[in-house]
Amino acid sequence: MGIIDPRALQAAVKTWLQENIPNDKELPGPNDDLTPEMEEWIRAIRRDLGARGWLAPRWPSYFGGGGFPSQAAAVIEQEMRQHRLPPFGINMTFLVPLRVWGTEEQKQKWMTPTLRGEITVCQIQSEPLTGSDLAYQATTAIKDGDEYVVNGEKGYIASQLTPDYLFTLVTTDPDGPKYENLSMVILRSKGSGIDINSRMMITGKSQRSFVINDVRLPIDDVIGGEGNGWEVAQTLLDVERGGKGVTLEQAKQIEVTEREHWRKPKL
Repeated sequence: MGIIDPRALQAAVKTWLQENIPNDKELPGPNDDLTPEMEEWIRAIRRDLGARGWLAPRWPSYFGGGGFPSQAAAVIEQEMRQHRLPPFGINMTFLVPLRVWGTEEQKQKWMTPTLRGEITVCQIQSEPLTGSDLAYQATTAIKDGDEYVVNGEKGYIASQLTPDYLFTLVTTDPDGPKYENLSMVILRSKGSGIDINSRMMITGKSQRSFVINDVRLPIDDVIGGEGNGWEVAQTLLDVERGGKGVTLEQAKQIEVTEREHWRKPKL
């Protein structure tokens, strides 16, 4: 990336936002459910922003981010904050445990389309009927050949934009010891075998749960390996509570490994 003129970049971002999300565009409020037409429009806008690198300007381009220098990224972020935007449903929280526990191939599969605005992955560990014990997951994923068969219900989430995938804990060994019987997976949240239930909150906003019936999951979509879900969940919970998820030394080593992998010539 060559030298970037901050004023020219600022003007370009401002102009694009004004043309594509004009001030008189009717946008949903924080408690409004989205119509299918509004969801489709939001996803199209999000993909365009992601393709320009403006959704994640500070992230490396090899992960789907903009790869902008700090000053240029700050310009983009400021213009985005100042403009009235629809709910894009961009969820960055799951990216930390993915970077800590995922393989480089898994990062490419999930980080790149997320940072480009092509998909939404929503973390959801709770279940409507199992109480507050995170270590007890009634949703099961039973291995069948090179896949798992998933059954259960996950909920609730209040995201206005329906996620494409769920970053979620499941039980992969129903007879195994507590904590060691869990795995973290990325599971599709739409299509055959998935029913979405809604309930209305007192605020007027809907919450949704996902009923999963015999949905097949590739082994490659288990993050951190089978039986290691509790450790992955602890990293996720630390980030959700305002922590970093890793120590400074661990973060540095992860970044070194990533750079070595992604910057080496591909044969």
